[in-house]
Amino acid sequence: MTALAVFGRFFLTRFPLARYSIYVLLLPAAVQSTLATRDTPGGPLGPARAGHVAGLAGLLCVLLFMRVVDEIKDLDYDRVFNRDRPLVTGEVSLAAARTYLAGSAAPALVSAAAAGPGPVAAAAAIMAYSLFLLGLERLSPRFRDAMWGNIVVTVQLKTGVLLYAVLLARTAGAAAPAGPSALTVSAFLLAYVSWEVARKTVREPFARPGEKLYSTAVGATASVAVAAVLLLAACGCRVAVAASWQSWGTGWQCAFLLPPTALAWGWVRLRRGGERYAPGGPALLAYVVFLAVPVAHWAATGRPVA
Repeated sequence: MTALAVFGRFFLTRFPLARYSIYVLLLPAAVQSTLATRDTPGGPLGPARAGHVAGLAGLLCVLLFMRVVDEIKDLDYDRVFNRDRPLVTGEVSLAAARTYLAGSAAPALVSAAAAGPGPVAAAAAIMAYSLFLLGLERLSPRFRDAMWGNIVVTVQLKTGVLLYAVLLARTAGAAAPAGPSALTVSAFLLAYVSWEVARKTVREPFARPGEKLYSTAVGATASVAVAAVLLLAACGCRVAVAASWQSWGTGWQCAFLLPPTALAWGWVRLRRGGERYAPGGPALLAYVVFLAVPVAHWAATGRPVA
């Protein structure tokens, strides 16, 4: 198999576009729809201009860089729990993975630079922080194995991605004040962490020894409760953005009841299940709905959701 074919298989299996389109398309659209003023031109993605499109391409490359770093970082763990991963099977070598890093970093910076100095600085910071986390996990077994402590540090990567989306939104005309911008980043970050915690939660009898789960330390009930609190806090931040930025109808406010409802469905399935089950699917649905509400509002009304 040629090197290009190997990369193609890696890209399709470890970087599924259906999932990553949430970050490349839906997340930037949700951020801009939230931060846009009433006189911002265009729809959720703003005016169709080359710089903005290049910024989205840069985000795609940054996410690929992060994915490859994660594959290298988790190699020892995957040898036990995910034996079909390309680096574990030997289909992709570590040398090839490092080539993928270089091959994604260069176009990420070039594309982000086309969007402006803010996005390129954010892209560089995200990739540098990814490499920092790779070194930290190798040097500190305590950090590597402490799931709850680990997420506090690693989630800052998602903060970087969100800041990239905010800076990209500004290139397309969104110009919300600092307060709404900060609340928007907080809301989307909390919603993401809620999904991350829920998808790595299983009931104790079904957890495998040594498996990295948030439920291992606190139990499945407490783990899902944390996910629920995070999601409710995210919805609260979104309502706060609405209150501080612009008013919008009660019907659209009620739309933010849908994400907690989806997570509650996952909790019910977790409690009733007689087999191994993690509520990652309902939590992902909750996250996608959370992102989609502002975009849907913009599409339906032509006005920002907040």
